Amino acid sequence: MYVAVGSATGLAALGCAVAFLLRRHCALLDVSGSSMVPTYRDGDRLLALKIPARLVRRGAVVAIRMRLAEGADGKDVTPGEPLPTAMIKRVAALPGDRMPGPPSSTDLVPARHVYVLGDNHEASYDSRHTGPVPFDRLAAVVLGRIRHGVGPGITDHHVL
Repeated sequence: MYVAVGSATGLAALGCAVAFLLRRHCALLDVSGSSMVPTYRDGDRLLALKIPARLVRRGAVVAIRMRLAEGADGKDVTPGEPLPTAMIKRVAALPGDRMPGPPSSTDLVPARHVYVLGDNHEASYDSRHTGPVPFDRLAAVVLGRIRHGVGPGITDHHVL
């Protein structure tokens, strides 16, 4: 196989452009915890796509920006900044849907919010505890696992 010098330069430029786009629109997530068992386990590495919250669908697994640590004024992480910590949860209800809960529940998910649950309900800290999640806290949609982890879960989920 022969490669012209100009072609090699073009391939390198294309590779750099693809890497830039992937870095800008994708995220790698490392799972730490058991709230999404059996779907995802401690040590799994996930590939996620940063998309507008309005495109998120019921049943999607999403990364949710966490609030900054206590004492740091309690503000949310600014959109577009690296995500130091995120929760990984499944979207159970969209705006206008009835919130999951007792059959008598008539509460609806507010506009520009989603209701999220962990797949392992007994070990998950989710919308049952915090209420619906605002759209501006949704960081990315998980596309799938790219590496299996090993070992039991401990507490929560963290983003690289």
